[in-house]
Amino acid sequence: MTAIAGQPRERRALLEAAGISKRFAGLQAVGGSEGLSFDVFAGEFVGLIGPNGAGKSTTFDLLSGVLRSDSGAVTFDGRDVTEADPHMHARYGIGRTFQTPRSFESMTVLQNVVAGATNPGERLGAAFGRKWRGGERSATDAAKRILTRVGLADRASAPVSDLSGGELRMLEVARQLIRKPTLLLLDEPTAGVHPGLQDRLAALLRDIHREGMTLLVVEHNLHFLLALADHILVLAEGELIAQGTPADIRVDPVVVSAYLGSDSAA
Repeated sequence: MTAIAGQPRERRALLEAAGISKRFAGLQAVGGSEGLSFDVFAGEFVGLIGPNGAGKSTTFDLLSGVLRSDSGAVTFDGRDVTEADPHMHARYGIGRTFQTPRSFESMTVLQNVVAGATNPGERLGAAFGRKWRGGERSATDAAKRILTRVGLADRASAPVSDLSGGELRMLEVARQLIRKPTLLLLDEPTAGVHPGLQDRLAALLRDIHREGMTLLVVEHNLHFLLALADHILVLAEGELIAQGTPADIRVDPVVVSAYLGSDSAA
């Protein structure tokens, strides 16, 4: 469509989930009867919320190639990635963290971030085989800047085993940021993070969002997420039951009934 002078540009869907679903042992985890469909537009900060067991992390697994959808399609930046492996998602520009932080335990904090920069698929064989050493000097300089940004500069030489749970989560974010993904999926980034680090994380997410990165965040800390996101998706039993602005979601009767609780609408 050709833009007309004086009219706003049409929003572009960066990520499209169209009728995706997943079953485990015959039980529907994601998708309900019609499959799960939603779009994430370029430059948005989208929150994904729902009760325990709603299918949030499974949805992330489908979007990032960790699991294959039983039906439907996932499109990223105009490319069908439904069958793509996780390392290809990373190459295409999708970064992702996990509920349980993942790291290379035998490496220092700095080495973990360098490995993320030069090994987008984060394959253990490549990391331990030192295949990530190509371009190590420039990657090391970039990793130091990222560690400063996430507040871990003073931990650069520490073994990963010395980090707290919150610091491990910040390390995961650092390992994704060094790749400069177009879309960043964060799965429960505040879990186990003390309030001071949560404030630092909130400031970091605001900054990278202003810089143009698109974010999709699963989070149980609703106060944290509702203060940051532009748009909220609400899952229950694997189905999308509501979506809208944080203000809309706070007072949506379906959401209040299914998830937030009557005191959250105040």
